Amino acid sequence: MIETEKYKNHSIMIRNGNYSIFWIRGKEFFDFEVSEELAVKSRKSDKDALEVMFYLENKRWPKEDELENYNKTDVKTYVGDGFTIYEENGEYEIRIEKDYGGPAFYPITKELKEKALKSPRDGYEVAIYAETGGWPPKDLEENSRKFIRKHPKLILINPEKMQKIFSKEEYEHLVKLAKEEQEKEKAEEREKEEIRENPELILWVSEEKRNMFSEEEINRLEVLAKEKIKVRKKKIRKRCGIFIAIIAILIGSFYSYYKVNNRNAFEEMYNSYFNVLPLSAIDSMSQIEYKRREKRGYELINLDYKEIVNGSSIGLFLVKFNDKKSISISSSTLIDEGVYLGIYYKYNMDNRKLENGVGFYGENVPTVEDKTKQTRELLGKYNISKEYLQEKSEELLNTVLTDWKRFSNSSYSKDNMGKLTIEKNELLR
Repeated sequence: MIETEKYKNHSIMIRNGNYSIFWIRGKEFFDFEVSEELAVKSRKSDKDALEVMFYLENKRWPKEDELENYNKTDVKTYVGDGFTIYEENGEYEIRIEKDYGGPAFYPITKELKEKALKSPRDGYEVAIYAETGGWPPKDLEENSRKFIRKHPKLILINPEKMQKIFSKEEYEHLVKLAKEEQEKEKAEEREKEEIRENPELILWVSEEKRNMFSEEEINRLEVLAKEKIKVRKKKIRKRCGIFIAIIAILIGSFYSYYKVNNRNAFEEMYNSYFNVLPLSAIDSMSQIEYKRREKRGYELINLDYKEIVNGSSIGLFLVKFNDKKSISISSSTLIDEGVYLGIYYKYNMDNRKLENGVGFYGENVPTVEDKTKQTRELLGKYNISKEYLQEKSEELLNTVLTDWKRFSNSSYSKDNMGKLTIEKNELLR
């Protein structure tokens, strides 16, 4: 059960005995997990609330004069029906609330701001214009249909509403198109990330896979790949000589081929696929979409769930490339048009480390150097809490390991994964 207490400067959320404090400053959203003592202090007075907020944001208590202008902003806020307009330095931005996936933000002019505040109808028309670049027709449902036909993925956001404005046949057709687009984007993104982590792959992948990257990124990856190959060859010649290295690789390959050492659930799933006699290979699970092995590839293997689970697509990704061996499980949740929330577990076969991370991807999520910063900004933009991330993360792990246990009669489970070390992203701790 969740309880929310609203105060002048902040709000308190209580969930299962755990406290969090959140507030808004202009366009910024702040959300912190707190102790009961801090929550109690914030209730006493406006001054106490500001002191706690300052402490949470700055990791120290404020000095005497630091609260005078704290939490004030030059951003002017205008609240409408289903939208909010922000004014800062003569520029305007409209925030449109969504039924699913958090709000969307669009720049608008002063004239559009004034029109939006005239009436609910004017506000609706400005919101549509900001999102689509065109004014809505008199038939509102037809406008929605036209927009969704251009962007089928949006059919999945509010299925109940979509079934009312489309015929049964067209709705089912659009759902099929949306799922196909989701699966394609998800698979491409996983492959892109794996290639970025292992740039050598760019030299061997097909032209189709190379087209997933910009020319600038391809050039960068090729440079990195050649440097890694050069370093690897140099090390081999220096340590052992080419002949000894070949023998070692052959022996290691032979040993890996026949020796199945399942120290945990992830090694068990990985080895089941590459086992010489795969009696219970993971790609034979009923939940996994069937595809002949020769069509999956031999170095980068995508295994996708047939059905959406709790609003998210689930997939497994196996890597067996030179000395790179790993298995990943991931969930992909549509947050906004061209924006997906991805949660993943990646197990490295060499060091037995299970990395748990989170990030955003999609056509409307630009490639940046500082992904951590980008992730924090998007979590704030879409009002996604740490509790939600943790729930989705646990849900993903439990779903896959439970399905695997039932299929293979494995002794491992979510609560007993075996010998491994878990490294969680700070956003998931």
